[in-house]
Amino acid sequence: MAKNNTDAMPAKSIRLTAEQWNTCDRLYKQLGLPSRNDFIRDAVDFYIAWQSRESVERYLTPALESVIGAKIRDTEERLARILFKLAVDQNLLARFLARYDGYDDDAIEEMRILSLNQVKRTNGTLDADDVLIEREEWQD
Repeated sequence: MAKNNTDAMPAKSIRLTAEQWNTCDRLYKQLGLPSRNDFIRDAVDFYIAWQSRESVERYLTPALESVIGAKIRDTEERLARILFKLAVDQNLLARFLARYDGYDDDAIEEMRILSLNQVKRTNGTLDADDVLIEREEWQD
């Protein structure tokens, strides 16, 4: 069992330039660390963590992009289906208002089918002028 912290750490040598040693000596004092060794150990720990983070990012980034992309596609598909249904009902309402003179269940179903086809044909855009033109055609 180790008696103190230095027993748990085997001593190895490291070669640095004179400038690197001077920087280590200046910084460990500035940072209030007990020794140059503590500064170097902290620097090595930081570098290891940094390198681990980089490798994790290289792995996680494509995985995250894939998951996020799939979620966005699912959401877009759901929204497209909802918007399509809304456009059909909005088109139906426009037709209903245009034919307010008189209607029955068959007429409403016919308008729904016409609305569905118009929404498909126009990719969901509703043009009031088109509805008014069709109304004039219906009244003829």
